Amino acid sequence: MSITLYFAKLNLISEELFRLYENPEERKKIAAALLESLRSGKCWKKESYFTDDSGTLHKTAIEYSVHVVQYNPSEGCAEGWIYKKNKLYYKTLDSSTNTLVQQSTKNTDGNRFVIDLNHGFVGYNTSNRFGYREFIEAFREIVNLGEAAKEYSFRYNMSLCVSGINLEEIKRELRDVGRIRELRIRMQPPNPSDELLDELQKRCDGLVKDFKDANVTGLELLYSTNGALGIDLDAPLISERINDIQGLYSGLPVEESTKKGYVSVEGTNVSGGKFSSGDAKPIKRIVEDIGDIVSACLDAFQHLL
Repeated sequence: MSITLYFAKLNLISEELFRLYENPEERKKIAAALLESLRSGKCWKKESYFTDDSGTLHKTAIEYSVHVVQYNPSEGCAEGWIYKKNKLYYKTLDSSTNTLVQQSTKNTDGNRFVIDLNHGFVGYNTSNRFGYREFIEAFREIVNLGEAAKEYSFRYNMSLCVSGINLEEIKRELRDVGRIRELRIRMQPPNPSDELLDELQKRCDGLVKDFKDANVTGLELLYSTNGALGIDLDAPLISERINDIQGLYSGLPVEESTKKGYVSVEGTNVSGGKFSSGDAKPIKRIVEDIGDIVSACLDAFQHLL
């Protein structure tokens, strides 16, 4: 049975990122702390709610945890499992009353993962009750809880690795959505590959330089309107900010920024229809055996760099 692998990227969003720009040796400290955070044994608990047939609202808790199986220092990667523990609800027929009675049972789902500790790429599989976006939320929260527990100040966000889109494609998609009620633009300094880090040390320009000078690790702009015609994308207030996406850094194409989560653009129209650059086609790999996951992930990481 074939296994589909998805890929995501942990991006540092704390000021230590700028120290990395100045000194590539900082990467070793960041990677070591990341491994410690995964080994910290921290769990993330999330509450969810559901309504039964009688209209009664129930609260249930989901618990996520990570177990590192192996660390490979020569490859700079670790592999392990992320577990999701919750209750499953079902109904049985009470023969004495001939009515359905709600029951519950404990359940644990597990997804395998491989992480590139130096660059933050994570490859993982999914299961029916543990999807690829849920993995990202849970993994990010566990990492940040672990960093805090180990008294590190590193903090991360995480995004799905997708087929990147360029500036003109973003503009076209926004126009196709039509009559945009809300427009959100988010940018952050890149978590660079070794090659890009070399370039940043030689020349730090664009918005990345502005971020570094201001010690800003993220920028988010939100535009909204109650007008029936929607936001005018050609107005300078809007068009100039959209064009800023290509000025994040001279050595970083927009396709690369959207692929790795450094830039995201979301538009919602007056009818609720949406466009998001993060909803582009996910990057995937197919393997035929669970024993092939590590090698497939390591190969994918090299291409993602």
